[in-house]
Amino acid sequence: MATLTKAISKNLFDSVLPTFGSPRVHIPAWDNGQKMFICDEYESANGNRYYRGFRFCDRVVIVEKVGLYHNWTYIDGIELYAFNGQRLELIQKKDYDKVYRNEEFVKAESVGMVKDYLLGCLKVQRTSISMEQIECQAKELIGRCYKSFLDADFNTRLTQILPVIEQK
Repeated sequence: MATLTKAISKNLFDSVLPTFGSPRVHIPAWDNGQKMFICDEYESANGNRYYRGFRFCDRVVIVEKVGLYHNWTYIDGIELYAFNGQRLELIQKKDYDKVYRNEEFVKAESVGMVKDYLLGCLKVQRTSISMEQIECQAKELIGRCYKSFLDADFNTRLTQILPVIEQK
């Protein structure tokens, strides 16, 4: 029994953290410092590195497109997706040109995008809610996306969400 357990553990760790020269299993990597999963990392012919990062809660997914140029980290774009029960739908998108990536900037932009989306939905439905209430809801929603995946009480439908996100 100990040999089987050891073999399973060794195979698991070898696939996630392989020795140099061996292929790595492609799974999103959690970056606790940025509070997001990192995927689709690549290097351009010019030597610049790019990756997509995503964070989510039970209602929205925030996707960041990040570029590492020499010593600087830029935000190339932010996309906001909402769940429709079966898949993700793009609800807001912003592209940037030479904007330094800053956590507070990304958070403020995401809150603004949620506010714009909510205001548009309310206008279509001919419903009126105070701006303070909309702002409070947007901040609370985006704040839940910045919860650490490593927290013991991280309560989301991760097994349902990750396959949908990986398709994007």
